[in-house]
Amino acid sequence: MIALVFAGFFNKKQADSLPVNGYTLYWNDEFNGHTLDASKWNHRGLGKRDEAYISKDAVTLDGKGCLVIEVSKRQDSIFTGMIGTENIFTTRYGYFECRASLTSTPGTFPSFWLQSPQINMVNGGPSVNGAEIDIFEYFPHTKTDSVAHTLHYGGYGSGHRVAGPVWGALKKPIDSFHTFGLEWTPDSYKTFVDGIQTFSGNQLISGVPEFMVLSLAVNASAAGPLKLSGLPDHFMVDYVRVYKKKTGSEK
Repeated sequence: MIALVFAGFFNKKQADSLPVNGYTLYWNDEFNGHTLDASKWNHRGLGKRDEAYISKDAVTLDGKGCLVIEVSKRQDSIFTGMIGTENIFTTRYGYFECRASLTSTPGTFPSFWLQSPQINMVNGGPSVNGAEIDIFEYFPHTKTDSVAHTLHYGGYGSGHRVAGPVWGALKKPIDSFHTFGLEWTPDSYKTFVDGIQTFSGNQLISGVPEFMVLSLAVNASAAGPLKLSGLPDHFMVDYVRVYKKKTGSEK
């Protein structure tokens, strides 16, 4: 779907300078108010996923301009959250950015990523079927000073392929808010961490519209055993913004 174009004034803060040139704001959520905007986001993957249950009530707004995804233990189960723009907002190409603070508990990993609706189709490659584009994933059990940029394609079955990860160093103190960005064009990907370019590549470029996902996963194989003493923990997102070229871009 094509989203309305948002512009100009944010009642929380003004946009920082972008690390890319020639773009204007196209879509955004500043997470103001007290309730998740259902015209922009869906809850995804509800139910059991890896070592946790995905729950709607794990996703809240703090009333101060941040989305909060909490991972917590209730009785004998772990609960966390995931939201996405599937069936609401998909787009192709642009600059995608979020500003967020990260978890510190081993076993958790917060992520901001793009997903193709036809990711499970195995013939044709990313140019035809798209890819899972992990703008960032953070694994506090291993690389506390870096985030991972990874590409998945070919479905999640026997045809699954992975490119990466490439590691991007955090440029600010670990306990502060960080910006994570992706410039996606018909010919290239470029990733940015705290305004600094961390990767550039011109292969496996998705050629289809994709939707955005914010998730806080619990997965021992990816993020190590969960450290229960670190719970509850929180992935806090200040904003998500999508920019397009001033001269126009494919939607």
